[in-house]
Amino acid sequence: MKFWKFWQRAGVGEIKTYRWDDAYARSYQLTELTGEAARSTYLLALLWGDPSQPRQCKEIVTIGYKGWWEDELLWRLYEHIRRYMEEGGPPIQPGESLRRSGTGKLPQFPPEVIAAAGGPALSEEEVRRLASIRE
Repeated sequence: MKFWKFWQRAGVGEIKTYRWDDAYARSYQLTELTGEAARSTYLLALLWGDPSQPRQCKEIVTIGYKGWWEDELLWRLYEHIRRYMEEGGPPIQPGESLRRSGTGKLPQFPPEVIAAAGGPALSEEEVRRLASIRE
């Protein structure tokens, strides 16, 4: 049944790397219709330009989650990432934990993505230690 083919997992695309110093951050505001009302939704994105065409965006990657009504929490996330990348800040803020999916599971990545990212992710115990969480 070819119709149902769109339900198949797409897999992982090509892994690309770009310099942090060349990244631009931008917040995009959208209006979402929810069936009962409209709400403002925000997305935070990192953009990289095309050196051969200065007015063109070569790559755009959304980070974080969709923010509703305002984008302050998205910019806090960006500031945490910026401090980590530029100032040697902590990889995890005190009190943070790993974010789970809607099914309660941690995300799973194919071996080639894990290898390209430098190895396996931190364990929950390592995250708790870095975040100074005591049980």
